[in-house]
Amino acid sequence: MAQGTKAGVMIPPALGRFIRYWYTYRTVVAVLLGILVSGSMYWLYTQQVACDNQDPSCAIRLSLHPEDRLFFESTDPNIVLVGIDDHSIPALGGRFPLDRSEYAKALKVLNQDAAGAVAFDIGFSDQGRTDDGDNAFAAQLAVTKVPVVLAYGSSGPLQLGDGQVSMTGTDQIPLRKFRCADLFSSATIAQCANPYPNVTLGSTNLNPDADGIVRKMPMFVQPSCTVTVSCVTSTIDALGFATYRAFALQGLQGPDLTYSPDGALFGSTWTKSLPVDQHGQAIINFSGGPGAYQLRHEYYSFSDLVSGSLPADTFAGKVVLIGSYYLTGAQDEHLTPTSVGSTSAAQVSAGMAGLEVQANLVQMLLSGPKAFLSPEPPLVVLLIIFALGLFMALVAARLSVLWGLIATAGALAVFTFGMGGLAYFSNIVPDLFHPWMALALTYTGVTAYRVLYEDRERRKVTTLFGQYLKPEIVAQLAKTRGGADEILRGGDRRDITLLFIDIRGFTSMSESMAAEDVTTLIQMYLDHMSDIIFTWDGTIDKYVGDEIMALWNAPRDQENHALLAVRCAYDMINRAPELQQQLMAKGLPPIRWGIGVNTGPAVVGNMGSHSRLQYTALGDTVNTAARFCANAPAYHLLIGQQTYDMCKDFIAVDLVPGVQLKGKSAETFRIYQVTAIRETTGAPWVQFPTDMAADSHRQFTQQFTQKTILAAGMLASRDILIGTEAEQVLAGQAAPADGQDGPAG
Repeated sequence: MAQGTKAGVMIPPALGRFIRYWYTYRTVVAVLLGILVSGSMYWLYTQQVACDNQDPSCAIRLSLHPEDRLFFESTDPNIVLVGIDDHSIPALGGRFPLDRSEYAKALKVLNQDAAGAVAFDIGFSDQGRTDDGDNAFAAQLAVTKVPVVLAYGSSGPLQLGDGQVSMTGTDQIPLRKFRCADLFSSATIAQCANPYPNVTLGSTNLNPDADGIVRKMPMFVQPSCTVTVSCVTSTIDALGFATYRAFALQGLQGPDLTYSPDGALFGSTWTKSLPVDQHGQAIINFSGGPGAYQLRHEYYSFSDLVSGSLPADTFAGKVVLIGSYYLTGAQDEHLTPTSVGSTSAAQVSAGMAGLEVQANLVQMLLSGPKAFLSPEPPLVVLLIIFALGLFMALVAARLSVLWGLIATAGALAVFTFGMGGLAYFSNIVPDLFHPWMALALTYTGVTAYRVLYEDRERRKVTTLFGQYLKPEIVAQLAKTRGGADEILRGGDRRDITLLFIDIRGFTSMSESMAAEDVTTLIQMYLDHMSDIIFTWDGTIDKYVGDEIMALWNAPRDQENHALLAVRCAYDMINRAPELQQQLMAKGLPPIRWGIGVNTGPAVVGNMGSHSRLQYTALGDTVNTAARFCANAPAYHLLIGQQTYDMCKDFIAVDLVPGVQLKGKSAETFRIYQVTAIRETTGAPWVQFPTDMAADSHRQFTQQFTQKTILAAGMLASRDILIGTEAEQVLAGQAAPADGQDGPAG
């Protein structure tokens, strides 16, 4: 080996070239993709929040909440629903709305049973079916000992404001007689001068998110009459909160619910504030799906309450909510996070009755701060999305596609279960969709870029080496980390073994042959030798006429490259009769060839002009191998000193005297002829097939000579016919020349 060189040491290319290599900059590319995907997902998250809050900045209406199903608890037995259902209507006159005398009877029973608080999720803003019924209900409200909450709604949707939501349309405030002792005010919507002591109002309006699902409850609702200054009521509590307040305080006197940016406060009742958004809306901790209270036997039909058929202690000390319950034609159902697939009750639609929504709010408030839900802080969402995106970028860049997919699925599972635990123990509502998408899209993006890059490199490698290497090696090279550029990086100096093979006397032979025969012979020869080279994992560098240049240990590392080349040369000589037989069958003359093999350092890489590049090797080792071939007699293999040193345990050689190579000293430069070879160090020696190939060549030469003479005799030609002409004559396909007689019969 030349001084100062080392096998495998590469001449470093310019830094700018590395930018094309996936495996060099895979981390940078993956991280950039991860940042891009994570940033996009966080932007979509902010859009979802804006859309859910009906913010004008909402540009893309996307509302996906897979976290909705993380909160399932059992219902509270202290909460009882009394439903005006399809069973009650026939029993109470067969018409809806009911005569209000029925509500008076119900309230009387609840007072007798000493209920804790009663809420009517029923509109009382219009005159009832009869004046007697209205008066009976008003009279019962005036004397009730149980706190009563009446529904105060609006004919229009809610409008988000700063710290509260506002009713739009017409106020649907209960009739003055149901809340005031002063009946003769001209303003029916004005505050009562003499209100009933145990009657208050609560808002029943709900404000669904952009996807139509009710997740939050407006805790502070401003009636539309405040806009026209026709009333002095600034805010109305949600019906559920008003009911809870009356039950918790055992009356209507006490602290009010107050809004602050840090959460809603209720005096000193709660140890921490109720998380609300900037519009005063609190997330509802749903206790189950539609019909959950009925399924847990905390529901009674209104007709049973009015008839007095229920046990006397059924409602004692409990919160009782009365309203329509999946009543045909009432249309008081709302989609909630727990609406789908939560019950098998036939009468329950996909939506949840408004009565149940209010009951869920009451239950959450009764459970106290341990049940209060708060959204995941946006900063935490941002950090989680970027952490997951960058993590997956690094994983996808470092692992294979399959293991990257497994890692992605594992990360999704760990993240989901982790956030589920966090939601359960800390009552934080996590954002799942956008981190999921950050993980999935980062993996998909990095993998897609990687596959496209590797596919491009695979095609480049196939284009460059497909004709020089066998397919298995091409496929293996295509997996090289740096792709084609890594393989072809200019100036890769390494030890290689070169083989040159050349036909002896081919130039003079071809001059007497038809062009078609020359082409056929060369093609058959090149095909035969190329197959043998591929068999021994060699790389065909080039074809130069009848000369073939092959090399080993490039472009991929081969530890026993010298021995592979020598075994290949053995096969080329040993299989000489096979090629001779094929040539004879085509009517072509037998050929002979010599082989030279040399091992040493060379520069290997993609070389040539800008318009035409070729993967090849340069250096003295290459030139010397070519000279070995030029000096090798037919069917002989000549090798150099380094080749012998690497193969000496497997080959026997004779020193070739008297061969002087240009530029080489005969005293210091030795050439060997391989005479024997063996499979392993303990195997018997096998003579190199030089003599066998030579004998076979002589036999085929004699046969060919006889064949051509016979063909010439058949045409009475003075020229010896070979190739296609000879075959046609011998096959009887050629007619005698004009004016000539055929051979005597």
